[in-house]
Parts: sequence; structure tokens; C-alpha cells
Amino acid sequence: MKARTEFLFYVSVGVGMALATSSFTVVSGLFQILTSPWVLQLAVLLAGVFCAVIALSIAELASMFPSAPGVRTYLKAAFGPRFSLVLVYLYLIFTVLMAGVEGYMFALVFKAAFPSVPPTLTALVLMGGVIAINGVGLELPRDLQMATTYASVLLLLGASAYGFIVAPAPLGTVVTLSEGVSQLPQLPAAVGMAIFLYMGFEWAAPVGIKPKAYERKIPISLPVCVAVLSAIYILFVLALPLHVDRATVAGSSVPHVLYFEAMFGRAGTYVALVLSFGAVVSTFNAGIMGGSRLVFMLAREGLLPAWCGATSAKTGAPIGGVLSLGGVACVSALVVSHYELQLVLALISATIMCVIYAAFMAAALSLRKSRPQARRSYRTPVFPWLQWAVALVLPCLGLGTLFSVPEQGLRPVFWMLGCLVTALVSTEWSLRFVAVKEQRGSSALAP
Repeated sequence: MKARTEFLFYVSVGVGMALATSSFTVVSGLFQILTSPWVLQLAVLLAGVFCAVIALSIAELASMFPSAPGVRTYLKAAFGPRFSLVLVYLYLIFTVLMAGVEGYMFALVFKAAFPSVPPTLTALVLMGGVIAINGVGLELPRDLQMATTYASVLLLLGASAYGFIVAPAPLGTVVTLSEGVSQLPQLPAAVGMAIFLYMGFEWAAPVGIKPKAYERKIPISLPVCVAVLSAIYILFVLALPLHVDRATVAGSSVPHVLYFEAMFGRAGTYVALVLSFGAVVSTFNAGIMGGSRLVFMLAREGLLPAWCGATSAKTGAPIGGVLSLGGVACVSALVVSHYELQLVLALISATIMCVIYAAFMAAALSLRKSRPQARRSYRTPVFPWLQWAVALVLPCLGLGTLFSVPEQGLRPVFWMLGCLVTALVSTEWSLRFVAVKEQRGSSALAP
């Protein structure tokens, strides 16, 4: 890749991973708890500020472990095998949940364009195609990744700007200061939910093409990803209520479809479909592939059965991880489709990632003390006390997110507890699995 486009590639990876169809479902959730656009924008902006601080800490970690899968490498180095493994399993659970939600959200957009096609069928066909593509080792070319992502960015920014131009009412009639003051108590939970909109920007960290990229290009690209996403979402949530009633937005899982239809009529449905397909290409496919490589890594460490680490003799693709993770993701899509759990699982995913991001922050600080002489080609300029503050606040924001949508009751809490128990049980099983293998190996070698 040419040097002048290398930085743009890193930004496209981070923005492309975060710019998912399910993000618009979270926008709908934000409209359910906040009716004031300026408070909603403040929530999105503050979430972006948090993620920018997180991004700079991740950049420091990436400079210590170039091209390494961060959720395993960074956390294991800082916290040891047991606690880091719990977080890895939480991350894999997040991957499975979001694959199901993303597949179903695309199916809803597809149904808006082609009403006769059942969403469940679309989701399963989509996921089956992704599993097959990953199984044979095909990956998105870098140029196509960049083209898809930047086309989506320009489409959203352009459609939002056009919405201001043709708005039926002045912007001041939608954004009023007094209306939002009473909603400020809901702001912390909304910030935790809005962090979902940025999830995936950290995927730019392990894709450095050469070690020198971790000195400047990767560290700068991470906060730039966050800034681009902030601009997209802030403009979109400001333009959206100018053309679509707030209650209608809050009641839809795919509000971007409503917006594009309001802008361009029936043709807007197909514009939304193209946008969602681009999101699937850059997000869903990469998520399954990245998660399957994490499964492969765990299998290589002996923490999972050997078949989970099976690879293709021709392409080296992690077939075992793709099939195991993809199979569970298909079940996730069926559950989401049948029970319409897209918002519940999005809230849980936001909570999980608040915890993961807090762990990244703590890992950067911990490794400064435990490995002060380790090579770091980049150090975050953020003050340590601010890093600790963000690391402590993030889990609290995530917890508040579980209670942010009163209509969902305690369902997000119960699902989150189930995810946590699953991660803890999986961790203990993996550690015992390794111990049994080592014991059998010792017995076999004994005279």
C-alpha cells in the first residue's frame, strides 16, 4: 500500500467497524430516553470524548505490542491469565450478540426494500454467506475497505447536510435549551449507550502494515476515527427529527430508513439498503473473522478443544473458529429475530464494551508500573489521573445503560448477568481443560 493512503486505510478500518446498521438502532434507543436533540447530541459528544481518551491509551498499548490482537494480548500482559480470559470471553459474547443483531437489522432494512422476503431468512442467508466467505479465507481488499467506508461516510454527511437545507422548519424550533434541562439526569446513562456508536474504532490498532506505523500513523488514526464518527452521528441525530417525528424515530429499529425515505421518497429505501450493505461488508464480515482468530488463539493456547483451532491447509483460514463462532451467531440471529431483542442486546453490548474499554485504560496504566522499561514508540498525552477517572467512570456508565430504557424493564440486567455467568463458567472450564491436558501429558511421560 502506498504511504499516502496508508493512514486513510487505518481510519477506514476503525470507522468502518463502528459504522454498523445496529448503530442506528441505538440512535432509536437514545430517542426513547431523550426527547431533547441538544441533550442527545451532548450524550454523543461526551461519548466521543471518552472514546478519544480511550483511543490514546489503546495507541500506547498498540505501540508496545504491534499488530497483536489487543483484547487478549494487552489484558493478559497487564492482568494475568484468569481475569483477562474472563474479559476475552465477554468480548466473544459481545461479538456473537452483535453479529445476531447486525444480521437482523440488515434483514429489516432489506424487508423495507423487498417486503415479501422474511427477515429471518435474509439474516440466515447473510450469515451463511459470511461464514462461507470466511471459511475459504477471503478477506476484504484494502482498497475496497476504504472505498466502502468513505462512501458511507460521505453519504451520511451529505444526506444530513441536505436535510438541513430542505428542512420544513427552522433548526431553532427543534433545538431548544429549556426543553433539555429536565433531561440532564438521564445524560450519564445516555452517554453509556452512545459509546455503542463508537465501538469498533479500536480495530485499527492491530492492522499496522509495518512497525513504523505505530510511531505516529496508528496513534493519530484512532482519535481521528472517533472524531469522524462524532461528526457523522451528531449531524445525523440533529437532522433526523427535522424530517421524522421523534416518537416515530423512537419506535423504529431502523430510523435511517425513515430518514432516507423522507429525503428521497421510495428511492431512499434503496439508498438505506446500500448503506446497510456497506456496513455489513466492513463490520459484520470483519467481526466474524476477527472473533474466529481469537478463538483460534485460545485453541492454540490449549484453552479450547483442538478442533476450534483447525485451519485450512490451502488458505490458513481459521475454519474451526469460523464455524463455531458463526454457528453460535446464527443462533443469536434467530433469537433476536424471534423475540425482537435488538435493543436489549445492544444495551448489553454497550455495557460489555464499557467494561472492556475501562480494562484497556487500566492495562495501559498498570503496564507503565510493571514494565516501565518496555519499548513504547508512543505514549498518550492524557494525564494519568484522567485515565484513571475514565477507567472508573466507564463501568458505571455501562451499568446505568442497562436501566436506561424503562420500557425494557429488567431484561437487560438479566441478560447481562447471564453473559457474565457464561464468561466466568467458560473461564473456569478453559483453565480446568488446560490443567487436565497437562496432567495427562505428565502421566504419559512418567516412567
